[in-house]
Amino acid sequence: MTETTVDPMAAAKAAIADKNWTEARRLLAPLVAENPRGAAAVLLARSELELGRPEVAAPLVAAFKAWRPRHVGARVLGARIHLASGSFDEAESEARAALELEPDHPAVPRLLERIAAGRAAAESERLVRLVDAQHVRARREGPTRELLAAARTLQRMRPGPDWTRDRLQATIAYFHHASDLRAALRNYDPHLIDISTRFDYIAWPRRIQQYVRGRSVLDVGCGFGGYGMGFLIAGTKSYTGLDPAMELDSSRAKNKRVRKWEDMGVTPRQIAEALPAIRLLQSSSEDTTFEETFDTIALHNVTEHLMSLDEVLRGLTRLCRRDSVVVFHHHNYYCWNGHHLAPNQPAQLDESDPRHQQVYDWRHIDLVPDLPEDHYIRTNLNRVRLDELREVTERYYEIERWDEVPSSPETLERLTPQVLDRVRGTVPDITERELSVNAVLAVARPKR
Repeated sequence: MTETTVDPMAAAKAAIADKNWTEARRLLAPLVAENPRGAAAVLLARSELELGRPEVAAPLVAAFKAWRPRHVGARVLGARIHLASGSFDEAESEARAALELEPDHPAVPRLLERIAAGRAAAESERLVRLVDAQHVRARREGPTRELLAAARTLQRMRPGPDWTRDRLQATIAYFHHASDLRAALRNYDPHLIDISTRFDYIAWPRRIQQYVRGRSVLDVGCGFGGYGMGFLIAGTKSYTGLDPAMELDSSRAKNKRVRKWEDMGVTPRQIAEALPAIRLLQSSSEDTTFEETFDTIALHNVTEHLMSLDEVLRGLTRLCRRDSVVVFHHHNYYCWNGHHLAPNQPAQLDESDPRHQQVYDWRHIDLVPDLPEDHYIRTNLNRVRLDELREVTERYYEIERWDEVPSSPETLERLTPQVLDRVRGTVPDITERELSVNAVLAVARPKR
Protein backbone atom coordinates (compact mmCIF):
# COMPACT_ATOMS: atom_id res chain seq x y z
CA MET A 1 0.00 0.00 0.00
CA THR A 2 1.49 3.35 -1.12
CA GLU A 3 1.26 6.37 1.21
CA THR A 4 0.02 9.62 -0.33
CA THR A 5 2.66 12.36 -0.18
CA VAL A 6 1.32 15.78 0.82
CA ASP A 7 2.86 18.75 -0.96
CA PRO A 8 3.52 21.36 1.81
CA MET A 9 3.30 24.28 -0.62
CA ALA A 10 -0.04 23.14 -2.01
CA ALA A 11 -1.34 22.55 1.51
CA ALA A 12 -0.15 26.02 2.56
CA LYS A 13 -1.93 27.64 -0.38
CA ALA A 14 -5.11 25.77 0.55
CA ALA A 15 -4.79 27.03 4.14
CA ILE A 16 -4.36 30.59 2.84
CA ALA A 17 -7.46 30.20 0.66
CA ASP A 18 -9.32 29.19 3.83
CA LYS A 19 -7.72 32.12 5.72
CA ASN A 20 -6.21 29.64 8.16
CA TRP A 21 -3.13 31.76 8.68
CA THR A 22 -1.78 29.80 11.64
CA GLU A 23 -1.77 26.55 9.65
CA ALA A 24 -0.24 28.31 6.65
CA ARG A 25 2.57 29.62 8.84
CA ARG A 26 3.21 26.13 10.26
CA LEU A 27 3.52 24.66 6.77
CA LEU A 28 5.55 27.50 5.24
CA ALA A 29 8.14 28.09 7.98
CA PRO A 30 10.21 24.94 7.17
CA LEU A 31 10.14 25.79 3.46
CA VAL A 32 11.44 29.30 4.07
CA ALA A 33 14.15 27.95 6.37
CA GLU A 34 15.36 25.87 3.44
CA ASN A 35 15.06 28.67 0.87
CA PRO A 36 14.64 32.24 2.27
CA ARG A 37 14.35 33.69 -1.24
CA GLY A 38 11.68 31.35 -2.60
CA ALA A 39 7.98 31.94 -3.20
CA ALA A 40 7.21 30.46 0.22
CA ALA A 41 8.78 33.58 1.79
CA VAL A 42 6.11 35.85 0.26
CA LEU A 43 3.33 33.53 1.37
CA LEU A 44 4.75 33.31 4.88
CA ALA A 45 5.10 37.11 4.99
CA ARG A 46 1.44 37.48 4.10
CA SER A 47 0.47 34.98 6.79
CA GLU A 48 2.53 36.84 9.40
CA LEU A 49 0.94 40.14 8.34
CA GLU A 50 -2.57 38.69 8.63
CA LEU A 51 -1.64 37.39 12.08
CA GLY A 52 -0.76 40.94 13.14
CA ARG A 53 3.03 40.63 12.99
CA PRO A 54 4.23 43.08 10.31
CA GLU A 55 7.65 43.26 11.99
CA VAL A 56 8.13 39.54 11.25
CA ALA A 57 6.75 39.84 7.73
CA ALA A 58 9.01 42.74 6.69
CA PRO A 59 12.39 40.89 6.54
CA LEU A 60 10.78 37.95 4.73
CA VAL A 61 9.59 40.20 1.89
CA ALA A 62 12.87 42.12 1.87
CA ALA A 63 14.82 38.90 1.36
CA PHE A 64 12.54 37.86 -1.49
CA LYS A 65 12.70 41.28 -3.20
CA ALA A 66 16.51 41.24 -3.07
CA TRP A 67 16.26 38.21 -5.35
CA ARG A 68 13.24 39.33 -7.42
CA PRO A 69 12.95 43.16 -7.23
CA ARG A 70 10.37 43.32 -10.06
CA HIS A 71 7.87 40.98 -8.41
CA VAL A 72 4.66 43.04 -8.29
CA GLY A 73 2.98 40.93 -5.61
CA ALA A 74 5.97 41.36 -3.30
CA ARG A 75 5.87 45.14 -3.82
CA VAL A 76 2.16 45.30 -3.01
CA LEU A 77 2.67 43.11 0.06
CA GLY A 78 5.62 45.28 1.12
CA ALA A 79 3.37 48.36 0.88
CA ARG A 80 0.75 46.67 3.06
CA ILE A 81 3.39 45.75 5.63
CA HIS A 82 4.74 49.31 5.81
CA LEU A 83 1.17 50.62 6.10
CA ALA A 84 0.48 48.29 9.02
CA SER A 85 3.70 49.53 10.66
CA GLY A 86 2.77 53.19 10.20
CA SER A 87 5.61 53.84 7.74
CA PHE A 88 3.54 55.77 5.21
CA ASP A 89 6.35 57.12 3.01
CA GLU A 90 7.81 53.64 2.57
CA ALA A 91 4.35 52.21 1.94
CA GLU A 92 3.65 54.79 -0.79
CA SER A 93 7.04 54.17 -2.38
CA GLU A 94 6.37 50.43 -2.61
CA ALA A 95 2.84 50.96 -3.95
CA ARG A 96 4.05 53.33 -6.67
CA ALA A 97 6.83 50.93 -7.60
CA ALA A 98 4.17 48.24 -8.06
CA LEU A 99 2.15 50.65 -10.21
CA GLU A 100 5.15 51.30 -12.45
CA LEU A 101 5.63 47.57 -12.92
CA GLU A 102 1.92 46.95 -13.55
CA PRO A 103 -0.04 50.17 -14.27
CA ASP A 104 -3.41 48.37 -14.26
CA HIS A 105 -2.92 46.48 -10.99
CA PRO A 106 -6.43 46.50 -9.44
CA ALA A 107 -5.34 46.62 -5.79
CA VAL A 108 -2.88 49.52 -5.92
CA PRO A 109 -5.30 52.52 -6.24
CA ARG A 110 -7.25 51.36 -3.19
CA LEU A 111 -3.97 50.74 -1.36
CA LEU A 112 -2.81 54.29 -2.11
CA GLU A 113 -6.12 55.58 -0.71
CA ARG A 114 -5.55 53.61 2.49
CA ILE A 115 -2.01 54.99 2.76
CA ALA A 116 -3.28 58.57 2.36
CA ALA A 117 -6.00 57.94 4.96
CA GLY A 118 -3.46 56.42 7.35
CA ARG A 119 -1.12 59.36 6.94
CA ALA A 120 -3.98 61.81 7.57
CA ALA A 121 -5.08 59.88 10.65
CA ALA A 122 -1.54 59.88 12.04
CA GLU A 123 -1.25 63.62 11.45
CA SER A 124 -4.60 64.32 13.11
CA GLU A 125 -3.58 62.20 16.10
CA ARG A 126 -0.35 64.19 16.40
CA LEU A 127 -2.21 67.49 16.27
CA VAL A 128 -4.82 66.37 18.80
CA ARG A 129 -2.05 65.29 21.19
CA LEU A 130 -0.50 68.74 20.82
CA VAL A 131 -3.82 70.51 21.51
CA ASP A 132 -4.51 68.21 24.46
CA ALA A 133 -1.09 69.00 25.95
CA GLN A 134 -1.43 72.78 25.62
CA HIS A 135 -5.13 73.49 26.13
CA VAL A 136 -5.03 74.26 29.87
CA ARG A 137 -2.20 76.78 29.53
CA ALA A 138 -3.85 78.27 26.46
CA ARG A 139 -7.03 78.80 28.47
CA ARG A 140 -5.05 80.90 30.96
CA GLU A 141 -2.52 82.65 28.73
CA GLY A 142 -3.96 82.46 25.23
CA PRO A 143 -2.95 80.12 22.41
CA THR A 144 0.57 79.96 21.03
CA ARG A 145 1.25 80.22 17.30
CA GLU A 146 1.93 76.50 17.25
CA LEU A 147 -1.43 75.77 18.88
CA LEU A 148 -3.33 78.07 16.52
CA ALA A 149 -1.61 76.45 13.54
CA ALA A 150 -2.62 73.01 14.82
CA ALA A 151 -6.22 74.15 15.28
CA ARG A 152 -6.31 75.62 11.76
CA THR A 153 -5.05 72.35 10.30
CA LEU A 154 -7.67 70.39 12.23
CA GLN A 155 -10.32 72.84 11.04
CA ARG A 156 -9.41 72.09 7.41
CA MET A 157 -9.80 68.35 7.98
CA ARG A 158 -13.14 66.65 7.47
CA PRO A 159 -14.33 64.39 10.30
CA GLY A 160 -15.11 60.79 9.49
CA PRO A 161 -18.71 59.60 9.47
CA ASP A 162 -18.41 58.18 13.00
CA TRP A 163 -17.76 61.50 14.77
CA THR A 164 -20.55 60.92 17.28
CA ARG A 165 -18.73 57.85 18.63
CA ASP A 166 -15.02 58.22 17.93
CA ARG A 167 -13.04 60.57 20.16
CA LEU A 168 -10.47 61.55 17.49
CA GLN A 169 -13.13 62.21 14.86
CA ALA A 170 -15.22 64.15 17.39
CA THR A 171 -12.21 66.39 18.08
CA ILE A 172 -11.72 67.00 14.36
CA ALA A 173 -15.45 67.78 14.11
CA TYR A 174 -15.16 70.23 17.01
CA PHE A 175 -12.57 72.33 15.17
CA HIS A 176 -14.00 71.73 11.68
CA HIS A 177 -17.41 73.10 12.73
CA ALA A 178 -16.01 76.01 14.78
CA SER A 179 -16.48 79.52 13.39
CA ASP A 180 -13.95 81.14 15.79
CA LEU A 181 -10.78 79.16 16.48
CA ARG A 182 -9.67 81.27 19.43
CA ALA A 183 -13.05 80.76 21.08
CA ALA A 184 -12.86 77.05 20.23
CA LEU A 185 -9.49 76.78 21.98
CA ARG A 186 -10.82 78.63 25.05
CA ASN A 187 -13.67 76.10 25.27
CA TYR A 188 -11.70 72.98 24.36
CA ASP A 189 -11.87 70.14 26.87
CA PRO A 190 -10.58 66.69 25.84
CA HIS A 191 -12.26 64.97 28.80
CA LEU A 192 -15.67 66.34 27.87
CA ILE A 193 -15.18 65.38 24.22
CA ASP A 194 -14.35 61.85 25.35
CA ILE A 195 -17.42 61.79 27.62
CA SER A 196 -19.59 63.11 24.79
CA THR A 197 -18.60 60.20 22.53
CA ARG A 198 -18.87 57.51 25.21
CA PHE A 199 -22.15 58.80 26.71
CA ASP A 200 -23.78 59.48 23.31
CA TYR A 201 -24.17 63.23 23.80
CA ILE A 202 -23.44 64.16 20.16
CA ALA A 203 -26.09 62.23 18.22
CA TRP A 204 -28.92 64.69 18.99
CA PRO A 205 -26.91 67.86 18.20
CA ARG A 206 -25.69 66.21 14.99
CA ARG A 207 -29.23 65.29 14.00
CA ILE A 208 -30.31 68.94 14.20
CA GLN A 209 -26.95 70.43 13.20
CA GLN A 210 -28.42 72.57 10.44
CA TYR A 211 -30.40 74.45 13.12
CA VAL A 212 -27.60 74.83 15.70
CA ARG A 213 -24.29 75.34 13.88
CA GLY A 214 -22.97 78.85 14.36
CA ARG A 215 -25.96 79.75 16.55
CA SER A 216 -26.71 80.44 20.21
CA VAL A 217 -28.69 77.54 21.65
CA LEU A 218 -31.03 77.34 24.64
CA ASP A 219 -31.51 73.68 25.62
CA VAL A 220 -34.72 73.44 27.67
CA GLY A 221 -34.87 70.41 29.95
CA CYS A 222 -31.20 69.64 29.28
CA GLY A 223 -30.98 67.03 32.05
CA PHE A 224 -27.73 66.58 33.91
CA GLY A 225 -25.57 69.13 32.11
CA GLY A 226 -23.59 66.89 29.80
CA TYR A 227 -24.92 67.90 26.38
CA GLY A 228 -23.13 71.25 26.12
CA MET A 229 -19.93 69.88 24.61
CA GLY A 230 -21.95 67.75 22.20
CA PHE A 231 -23.56 70.94 20.86
CA LEU A 232 -20.16 72.67 20.63
CA ILE A 233 -18.83 69.70 18.64
CA ALA A 234 -21.74 70.22 16.22
CA GLY A 235 -20.68 73.86 15.84
CA THR A 236 -22.93 75.70 18.30
CA LYS A 237 -21.58 79.18 19.11
CA SER A 238 -22.88 79.22 22.69
CA TYR A 239 -24.96 76.83 24.78
CA THR A 240 -27.30 77.49 27.70
CA GLY A 241 -28.80 74.47 29.43
CA LEU A 242 -31.84 74.68 31.70
CA ASP A 243 -33.27 71.99 33.94
CA PRO A 244 -34.87 72.34 37.39
CA ALA A 245 -33.71 68.82 38.29
CA MET A 246 -30.07 69.43 37.40
CA GLU A 247 -27.70 68.74 40.30
CA LEU A 248 -24.95 71.28 39.78
CA ASP A 249 -22.49 69.58 42.12
CA SER A 250 -23.06 65.97 41.13
CA SER A 251 -20.94 64.19 38.52
CA ARG A 252 -23.49 61.41 37.98
CA ALA A 253 -24.97 61.41 34.50
CA LYS A 254 -26.94 59.13 32.23
CA ASN A 255 -24.84 57.22 29.73
CA LYS A 256 -27.30 57.21 26.83
CA ARG A 257 -25.34 54.60 24.92
CA VAL A 258 -25.69 51.89 27.58
CA ARG A 259 -28.71 53.40 29.40
CA LYS A 260 -26.99 53.46 32.78
CA TRP A 261 -26.05 56.14 35.28
CA GLU A 262 -22.28 56.63 35.51
CA ASP A 263 -19.72 59.08 36.86
CA MET A 264 -19.04 61.80 34.28
CA GLY A 265 -15.88 62.82 36.12
CA VAL A 266 -16.91 66.48 36.28
CA THR A 267 -19.91 68.40 37.65
CA PRO A 268 -22.16 70.82 35.75
CA ARG A 269 -20.85 73.66 37.90
CA GLN A 270 -17.26 72.80 36.99
CA ILE A 271 -18.15 72.62 33.29
CA ALA A 272 -19.81 76.04 33.31
CA GLU A 273 -17.00 77.63 35.31
CA ALA A 274 -14.31 76.28 32.99
CA LEU A 275 -15.91 76.86 29.58
CA PRO A 276 -17.28 80.33 28.78
CA ALA A 277 -19.41 79.04 25.87
CA ILE A 278 -21.43 76.79 28.20
CA ARG A 279 -23.87 78.07 30.80
CA LEU A 280 -25.84 75.61 32.97
CA LEU A 281 -28.75 76.70 35.16
CA GLN A 282 -30.76 74.70 37.67
CA SER A 283 -34.03 76.27 36.59
CA SER A 284 -36.94 76.05 34.18
CA SER A 285 -37.79 78.39 31.32
CA GLU A 286 -40.87 79.56 33.24
CA ASP A 287 -38.83 80.52 36.32
CA THR A 288 -35.87 82.11 34.54
CA THR A 289 -35.85 85.73 33.45
CA PHE A 290 -33.54 86.19 30.47
CA GLU A 291 -32.65 89.58 29.12
CA GLU A 292 -31.40 87.89 25.95
CA THR A 293 -32.87 85.91 23.13
CA PHE A 294 -31.55 82.81 21.36
CA ASP A 295 -31.10 81.70 17.78
CA THR A 296 -32.30 78.17 18.53
CA ILE A 297 -34.36 76.68 21.33
CA ALA A 298 -34.07 72.90 21.56
CA LEU A 299 -36.14 70.42 23.57
CA HIS A 300 -35.12 66.78 23.39
CA ASN A 301 -37.71 64.35 24.81
CA VAL A 302 -39.01 67.16 27.01
CA THR A 303 -42.44 68.04 25.60
CA GLU A 304 -43.96 64.76 26.79
CA HIS A 305 -43.01 65.68 30.38
CA LEU A 306 -44.38 69.24 30.43
CA MET A 307 -47.54 69.30 32.54
CA SER A 308 -48.09 72.93 31.43
CA LEU A 309 -47.24 72.38 27.77
CA ASP A 310 -49.22 75.33 26.44
CA GLU A 311 -47.71 77.70 29.00
CA VAL A 312 -44.15 76.61 28.27
CA LEU A 313 -44.44 76.79 24.47
CA ARG A 314 -46.09 80.20 24.73
CA GLY A 315 -43.40 81.42 27.14
CA LEU A 316 -40.56 80.36 24.86
CA THR A 317 -41.67 82.85 22.22
CA ARG A 318 -40.35 85.72 24.34
CA LEU A 319 -36.87 84.17 24.11
CA CYS A 320 -36.99 84.08 20.31
CA ARG A 321 -35.70 86.57 17.76
CA ARG A 322 -37.41 87.23 14.46
CA ASP A 323 -35.38 84.46 12.79
CA SER A 324 -35.21 82.07 15.75
CA VAL A 325 -36.19 78.44 15.46
CA VAL A 326 -37.66 76.04 17.99
CA VAL A 327 -36.72 72.38 17.52
CA PHE A 328 -38.21 69.60 19.59
CA HIS A 329 -38.11 65.82 19.64
CA HIS A 330 -41.25 64.45 21.26
CA HIS A 331 -41.47 60.84 22.48
CA ASN A 332 -45.08 59.79 21.87
CA TYR A 333 -46.77 58.43 25.01
CA TYR A 334 -49.07 56.24 22.91
CA CYS A 335 -46.28 54.25 21.24
CA TRP A 336 -45.09 50.85 22.48
CA ASN A 337 -42.52 52.27 24.93
CA GLY A 338 -44.19 55.62 25.60
CA HIS A 339 -44.36 54.74 29.30
CA HIS A 340 -40.60 55.52 29.68
CA LEU A 341 -40.23 52.40 31.82
CA ALA A 342 -38.79 48.94 31.19
CA PRO A 343 -38.89 47.31 28.71
CA ASN A 344 -37.64 49.89 26.26
CA GLN A 345 -37.83 47.58 23.23
CA PRO A 346 -39.37 44.18 22.47
CA ALA A 347 -36.00 42.42 22.68
CA GLN A 348 -35.87 43.35 26.38
CA LEU A 349 -39.35 42.02 27.15
CA ASP A 350 -39.63 39.44 29.93
CA GLU A 351 -43.28 38.48 30.14
CA SER A 352 -42.66 36.79 33.51
CA ASP A 353 -41.60 40.13 35.04
CA PRO A 354 -44.59 41.72 36.84
CA ARG A 355 -43.35 45.21 35.97
CA HIS A 356 -43.22 44.33 32.28
CA GLN A 357 -46.65 42.69 32.49
CA GLN A 358 -48.17 46.03 33.47
CA VAL A 359 -46.97 48.03 30.49
CA TYR A 360 -45.93 45.88 27.52
CA ASP A 361 -47.83 45.87 24.22
CA TRP A 362 -49.53 49.21 24.94
CA ARG A 363 -50.92 48.02 28.32
CA HIS A 364 -49.59 51.23 29.88
CA ILE A 365 -52.50 53.03 28.16
CA ASP A 366 -55.07 50.70 29.73
CA LEU A 367 -53.30 51.06 33.08
CA VAL A 368 -53.84 54.81 33.60
CA PRO A 369 -57.37 54.83 35.11
CA ASP A 370 -56.25 52.49 37.89
CA LEU A 371 -52.98 54.25 38.75
CA PRO A 372 -52.55 56.20 42.01
CA GLU A 373 -52.28 59.97 41.64
CA ASP A 374 -48.57 59.96 42.56
CA HIS A 375 -47.54 57.33 39.97
CA TYR A 376 -44.75 58.33 37.56
CA ILE A 377 -47.02 58.10 34.52
CA ARG A 378 -49.52 60.49 36.10
CA THR A 379 -47.01 62.97 37.50
CA ASN A 380 -44.28 62.99 34.83
CA LEU A 381 -45.98 62.22 31.52
CA ASN A 382 -48.63 64.58 30.15
CA ARG A 383 -49.99 61.93 27.75
CA VAL A 384 -50.60 64.53 25.07
CA ARG A 385 -51.81 63.08 21.77
CA LEU A 386 -50.13 63.82 18.46
CA ASP A 387 -52.84 66.07 17.03
CA GLU A 388 -53.13 67.92 20.36
CA LEU A 389 -49.37 68.50 20.33
CA ARG A 390 -49.51 69.92 16.83
CA GLU A 391 -52.49 72.11 17.71
CA VAL A 392 -50.72 73.60 20.74
CA THR A 393 -47.57 74.19 18.70
CA GLU A 394 -49.50 75.95 15.93
CA ARG A 395 -51.02 78.41 18.40
CA TYR A 396 -47.67 80.14 18.77
CA TYR A 397 -45.47 78.90 15.92
CA GLU A 398 -45.40 78.38 12.18
CA ILE A 399 -44.40 74.75 11.68
CA GLU A 400 -41.70 74.23 9.05
CA ARG A 401 -41.13 70.55 9.62
CA TRP A 402 -43.19 67.85 11.29
CA ASP A 403 -41.62 64.40 10.95
CA GLU A 404 -43.54 61.54 12.52
CA VAL A 405 -40.97 58.78 13.14
CA PRO A 406 -42.47 55.27 13.13
CA SER A 407 -41.62 52.63 15.71
CA SER A 408 -39.32 49.78 14.68
CA PRO A 409 -40.67 46.97 12.48
CA GLU A 410 -40.16 44.56 15.40
CA THR A 411 -42.40 46.75 17.53
CA LEU A 412 -45.10 47.25 14.90
CA GLU A 413 -45.37 43.48 14.41
CA ARG A 414 -46.89 43.42 17.91
CA LEU A 415 -49.67 45.86 17.01
CA THR A 416 -52.31 43.23 16.22
CA PRO A 417 -56.04 43.89 15.71
CA GLN A 418 -56.61 42.39 19.15
CA VAL A 419 -54.23 44.92 20.74
CA LEU A 420 -55.92 47.79 18.90
CA ASP A 421 -59.37 46.65 20.07
CA ARG A 422 -58.12 46.32 23.65
CA VAL A 423 -56.63 49.83 23.72
CA ARG A 424 -59.80 51.28 22.23
CA GLY A 425 -61.60 49.95 25.27
CA THR A 426 -59.73 52.67 27.19
CA VAL A 427 -59.35 55.35 24.48
CA PRO A 428 -62.23 54.74 22.03
CA ASP A 429 -61.01 57.14 19.31
CA ILE A 430 -57.33 56.11 19.34
CA THR A 431 -55.95 55.56 15.84
CA GLU A 432 -53.45 53.03 14.57
CA ARG A 433 -51.22 55.95 13.57
CA GLU A 434 -51.08 57.19 17.16
CA LEU A 435 -49.98 53.75 18.36
CA SER A 436 -47.42 53.38 15.54
CA VAL A 437 -45.57 56.71 15.75
CA ASN A 438 -42.63 56.56 18.12
CA ALA A 439 -41.59 60.20 18.02
CA VAL A 440 -42.07 63.55 16.34
CA LEU A 441 -39.28 65.84 15.19
CA ALA A 442 -40.70 69.35 14.83
CA VAL A 443 -39.12 72.57 13.60
CA ALA A 444 -41.08 75.79 14.04
CA ARG A 445 -40.68 79.55 14.07
CA PRO A 446 -42.58 81.96 16.33
CA LYS A 447 -45.56 83.75 14.84
CA ARG A 448 -45.17 87.50 14.43
